[in-house]
Amino acid sequence: MERKSFAGMDCSVAQCLEVVGEWWSMLILRDVFLGVHRFDDFQSRLGISRNVLNQRLSHLVDAGVLVKVPIASILPLRVPLDR
Repeated sequence: MERKSFAGMDCSVAQCLEVVGEWWSMLILRDVFLGVHRFDDFQSRLGISRNVLNQRLSHLVDAGVLVKVPIASILPLRVPLDR
């Protein structure tokens, strides 16, 4: 079935569907709300191919729904202790 574009509609609901209406996007957002943040975790939980996941995440980032954060900025800093 061909997906209809809502880009030309002057309606906030239609505009929202244009961004997150694809079913993988909704499942990705569900997992974000459940605390999933890493690419590999999304991939293993959803069973989605890596290239499709990358496309959907990129679309959500480009639309301003998600923000891409480098992993180093969310991991706690570990400082080795000198003896």
